Amino acid sequence: MSISDHSNTAGETGRASRCGSRRLALVLGLAVAELFIIMVAYQLLANVHCKFTGADLACTTVRSVAGRLLALLTVLGLYLVLVRSAYHSLVAAIGRTERRPTAVALNLAGLLIALVPLALFGPSGINAWISPTLILICLGGAVAGLGGLLALMPLRSWLNWLRGCGSTLPLALVVALVMPDITRMMEPIWNIDALTSVTFVLVTWLLEISGASVWSDPALHLIRVDGFLVEIGEPCSGVEGFALVTTFMGLYALLMGRDIRQSRYWLVLFPAALLLSWAFNVVRIAILILIGAWIAPEHAVNGFHSYAGWLMFTILALLVLAIAHRSRWLQRNPDALAAATASLPPMRADMLMASIVPFIVMMMSGVMVSAIWAEPSQGYPMRTAMMTAVLLLFWPALTQLRYKPRPIDIAAGAAIASVWIVMSTPDITRGDVTDDQDTLWIIVRLLGTIVLVPIIEELFFRGYLLRRMAGQGNILRAVIALLISSALFGLMHDRFALGMVAGAIFGALYLRRGGLPAAIVAHMVANALIAYVALATKNWALI
Repeated sequence: MSISDHSNTAGETGRASRCGSRRLALVLGLAVAELFIIMVAYQLLANVHCKFTGADLACTTVRSVAGRLLALLTVLGLYLVLVRSAYHSLVAAIGRTERRPTAVALNLAGLLIALVPLALFGPSGINAWISPTLILICLGGAVAGLGGLLALMPLRSWLNWLRGCGSTLPLALVVALVMPDITRMMEPIWNIDALTSVTFVLVTWLLEISGASVWSDPALHLIRVDGFLVEIGEPCSGVEGFALVTTFMGLYALLMGRDIRQSRYWLVLFPAALLLSWAFNVVRIAILILIGAWIAPEHAVNGFHSYAGWLMFTILALLVLAIAHRSRWLQRNPDALAAATASLPPMRADMLMASIVPFIVMMMSGVMVSAIWAEPSQGYPMRTAMMTAVLLLFWPALTQLRYKPRPIDIAAGAAIASVWIVMSTPDITRGDVTDDQDTLWIIVRLLGTIVLVPIIEELFFRGYLLRRMAGQGNILRAVIALLISSALFGLMHDRFALGMVAGAIFGALYLRRGGLPAAIVAHMVANALIAYVALATKNWALI
């Protein structure tokens, strides 16, 4: 082989790896986004109560699947970050595989199947039709998962890659799938009365320094704040945090092996992580009690054991691992680790990553706010802060967008707003009408509605979904892509038909050479006009 032949081969391998890494990040991001869509649809919109359905065991089992899949994706992502040889072999194999638009369509079809019960039975009828709902959710999830895998490479290639990883990865994935079971198995550890008593004392102390009027009974572990009475029992001692920190740190130690100083890791960092998890849980309980006393008692009690707590403890465990991974004190060869990290491609300037990650954060913020506030709109400042932070993170990518003002974009946005407002007139007095919203809340609500949400939604629905499905040059494929992406966009809104029409118009602007900036501008104009009417009528349900 000549020198030129060798350089050409190396260049082709590099291009395949870059292409594979981008496709992998996109599919993983899409999988997380779809999981959050299903969780929001059936936890918040439909508000399924398993114990009232007559199929408690089946319902709770299916509900736990979402948490298991999130754990699976988290562990897989952790493995690929830590084991660079496995990551490079995977992205190279993906890059050598031709793109499969039919697999992406299969993935989206699975998502639609999982959401069919909402259209058939309505949010209020899901509990009465729980059996067909569970069947469709499972079927849709299986179809979506198969489509996601095939969108990257054939199943045979997946099996070959798994064989090359040895036994470590399958073991890690099995641990991820049984994380909820590990949590339940570790519950006896928390039945130590002294530990519950210390948690009780610390929660009481935090409530007292907050200025609340607190009554407590240490013998029965009862706390009352302004008439709101709760018991601090064993489940409130932070079993989720303890189990997740232990499991993730165990996986990290297994994957890193000899690269970390095990004695320092287990004797110093592990106890510190458990203490941090416990402290976090104490603060969480105190906040929930204050929410129950001052905002919404029923919602606060439900919040003790919500999946939002599981999500937050997972994030906490990953932050601990991030600190460990960057700590020279814990690493045996910190210079090699720094060199490997420096070789990673920049994420902030990646437009495809910027199209997916902000949408995931937006969906996650909705789940967190709904778990904390009985009236989710009251937590909108928190959502605005999270959406602003993630857009600033990807600012280098967003600066690549170029826009030339076009009257048609503004006119399209105004037309959408006019129809939306007129069609909403009959229920202009429904929910969320208030005179006592403070100025700060109004400002952040307008910022989120007019600026942040249009950017994030257009990045995902038009910049990613529509662009990936439409391809180039095939009109029929573009029309089908427009219909599918618009339907998914409509599902994000209370008024499905109006949302789908709006999504179709935004998509048409995108396809008609206006590009992503045209869709964003039209979306901003529409939301700005609707927000003006909402502000004038004090009916925030419009947006």
